[in-house]
Amino acid sequence: MIPGFTKAAILKAVINGSTLEEAASQERITNARARSALQLLCRRFRLPAEVSDIQAHPERYAQALGEFEASPEIGLGRALATKLTEALKLSSPKQVTPAYLSNISATQLLERGLTIINLHQIETWLSSSGKELKRSPPRTDWEIQEVNKAISLLHTFFFDVSAAKGQFEKLLSRSESQPVMADE
Repeated sequence: MIPGFTKAAILKAVINGSTLEEAASQERITNARARSALQLLCRRFRLPAEVSDIQAHPERYAQALGEFEASPEIGLGRALATKLTEALKLSSPKQVTPAYLSNISATQLLERGLTIINLHQIETWLSSSGKELKRSPPRTDWEIQEVNKAISLLHTFFFDVSAAKGQFEKLLSRSESQPVMADE
C-alpha cells in the first residue's frame, strides 16, 4: 500500500516538471511503485494518469491535489483522523477540519487521549492552511514539564530560546497566583 502523502508527492513532482523516474527517485521508491501511485491517485481524481497530460494541464491536477491534501485522512493520516473523530465525538473524519480544530486547545486534545506527537502532527497540518490550535497556557504539571523539555531540546540544537524562556517564566509566575491542576 502506498501512503497518500507519497502519492501526492509523486503527482506534485510531475506537475512541477519532473519525469516519473525523477519523482520516484525523490521519494526513494521504484519506478513501478511511482507509476502505480500516480495511476491510483489520478483514478481517484477521474483524470488521465499520463505524465504528458499532467504537464499539459497542471492546474486541473493541482486543484484536485489541493483538495486531496486538505482531507484530514490524507493530511493527518487515517489513524490520527479516526482518533480525532472518536476523541471529539464527531460522526466522520470529514468533520475534522482546520476551522474546527482551530477552536480547540492542546490541553483539550491531551485530555482526550492524544499525545504530544499527535499535537505536532495536527499543528503541522493546520499550519498548511494558515490555522493553528487555540492558544492556551500549560495547565498541568505534566504540560509544564513538556514545555520545559521542548525549550531544552531547542537549546541543545543551538536555537535562541531566551524569548521562549522569558515567556515561559512569565506564564509560570501568573500560574503561581492560580492553582495548577495536578496530574491525574
